[in-house]
Amino acid sequence: MNIQKAMRVRSELKVAASKLSNMLEDVPYVLSFEGAAADESALAQKRCEKLKKLDGLAYAEAVRKLFAITDACLSLNMAIESCNQRGHELLFKETAVKSKLLYVERLLEKERQVAATSTENRIDYETSDNKGNFRRYDVTIYNYPMLDESALGMSLVQLKKSLTKELEAVRDEISAFNATQKVDWEMPEDLL
Repeated sequence: MNIQKAMRVRSELKVAASKLSNMLEDVPYVLSFEGAAADESALAQKRCEKLKKLDGLAYAEAVRKLFAITDACLSLNMAIESCNQRGHELLFKETAVKSKLLYVERLLEKERQVAATSTENRIDYETSDNKGNFRRYDVTIYNYPMLDESALGMSLVQLKKSLTKELEAVRDEISAFNATQKVDWEMPEDLL
């Protein structure tokens, strides 16, 4: 089976284990007999009793099935991991590209807020008028973004486009990998 199917089967196994575990929690663990102690055959008969709350399984059968599902999840996880190194590498690459893209978007937001020029009102504490007020004057401030094209080899807009394409390519590669990579695992009978 491919990795996509293996992950889907793993999810189904986890749901089945959770459902079975919840059903077991709803069934009393104690066997009670009124008036007299039970003999071994009565206990054995009661323990083998098929219960509606456990979808027709005896308590012991339900526990064994829960353990079998848990073991199947373990073996399936190990089978997925043994063939999924490239998948992990692709996920790490996707994370790195997304991180860079997010930062470039933040830089673009900052760059959009940079005005080419601004005016600042200042006070000359060395000069005052005849009333003793310090002289005020305007200064033109020329503003530039911290980064230029030489910093990253291209403009932030071009870099955003490039990273977006790279992210799409990595995601396509992840999808193709998951659809074609084979997991060496067989579903045990009567598990789901």
